[in-house]
Amino acid sequence: MKSRLRALKPSSVGGQIALLIVAAVVLTHALATLAFFTLREPWRPDDHPGVAATRLATVARLLDAAAAADRPTLLANAARMLPTLRLQAWDGSLPEAGGAGTAGGDRIGDHPMVQRLRDGFGRPLAVTDLWSAGRPADAASGVRVGMTTPGGARLSALVPDDDRPPMRQGAVIFTFVFLAVAVSLISLWATRALTAPLARLVEAADEFGTRMNLVDLPQNGPREVVALSRALDRMRARVRRLVDDRTQMLAAISHDLRTPITRLRLRAEFIEDDHARAMTLRDLDQMNGLVEAALSFVRDGQSPEAGRTATRTLIDLASVVQTVADAFADIGADVRVAETRHVLVQGRPEELQRAIMNLVDNAVKYGGLARLAVLQTEQGVAVEVSDDGPGIPEAEREMMLQPFVRGDRARNLDTASGFGLGLSIVSAIVDAHGGRFTLRNRSPRGLTARIDLPRAAAHPAAPQDSAANAAHRPAAA
Repeated sequence: MKSRLRALKPSSVGGQIALLIVAAVVLTHALATLAFFTLREPWRPDDHPGVAATRLATVARLLDAAAAADRPTLLANAARMLPTLRLQAWDGSLPEAGGAGTAGGDRIGDHPMVQRLRDGFGRPLAVTDLWSAGRPADAASGVRVGMTTPGGARLSALVPDDDRPPMRQGAVIFTFVFLAVAVSLISLWATRALTAPLARLVEAADEFGTRMNLVDLPQNGPREVVALSRALDRMRARVRRLVDDRTQMLAAISHDLRTPITRLRLRAEFIEDDHARAMTLRDLDQMNGLVEAALSFVRDGQSPEAGRTATRTLIDLASVVQTVADAFADIGADVRVAETRHVLVQGRPEELQRAIMNLVDNAVKYGGLARLAVLQTEQGVAVEVSDDGPGIPEAEREMMLQPFVRGDRARNLDTASGFGLGLSIVSAIVDAHGGRFTLRNRSPRGLTARIDLPRAAAHPAAPQDSAANAAHRPAAA
């Protein structure tokens, strides 16, 4: 049965949307029809309580306005024209069990038909239940009532025994409100089911674009979504293959260069000219540094699969920052922790330490000092590394995060100080931890590199700590 329904379901997005619209319209009409037949009165005009009450009220008004001598003829003509009402003359006698006067037999006054009759007559009308003592065995269905008009006209009639009250405006409004809500909920559910494959496709594309994560692609849904999923899957495979090939090639070249560099260093030691030997060793040191930087870039910045499978632990980021600051202070660098907060994050400590070390190393090289701060944010924790250097022009900040791009022009750096991989490695490590890495210039001078990471566990801070943090917080650009 399910296979048959699936075969009838359109395979394209346009067909499914059209089917959804048609189904909503059909469902709306079906519910409206059901409400109509549930609340409607009898269909035949002669059996319609409202029609019978209106006709009887009209006859009563005519008799009340006519002369006493003309009333028998008028009543006979009305009885012939309206046979379903069973109109007859009435002498005003009450049923045996009805009591004295019309009050005893007027217990039918709350009947919906009597209310309609009095509303249609427009003036006070005495109505008596002539079958209050008991319905005759051969009597037709309905209620036999006797009426006395203010002008003295008397008649009896058989009215439909419909005890349902007239349709009220509140019931109609409730019916249409319920209809609108029901159709809206069903349409929302159907629309959500239709767009669910698209949402999964967007999630898979976003995960692959930011973290190279391979999220399962939707294999069912509209024909266009399935085709797009297959194309995206092929594209992901090609991109992963290109990244892996580039990483392997870079790692192989960097690794194989170590051996000839070592041999050249040994041969350079035998150069008799001191200046030539010093320049040669300097070039070899630069080549060796490039090799080490490339290997570090491959290891820390271009291994998303290893990053996902590596074990993550809870880390006190303030301790990592203090460790890095102490290491640079031991070698005489002007590095201090201006502000710290003990906030736990989940990650790999050696990678986070490497990222902070790269930022501090850049700050010391280009700005002469480094000021570190660990700040608690609404989403997690932030690490800021500030310096007093020349900063980076806004137009070049995005480019500085690319591998092998150096900021020599912005920082007046000589040609032997770096290879443009430090910030790329930091960006890759932060992305692997689900964080965000940003650069901004300080005022009037300097640069602040900021790492935002999601918090694994947080402890409420004391009020005095918050005041101290606000006092030591670096000025924003």
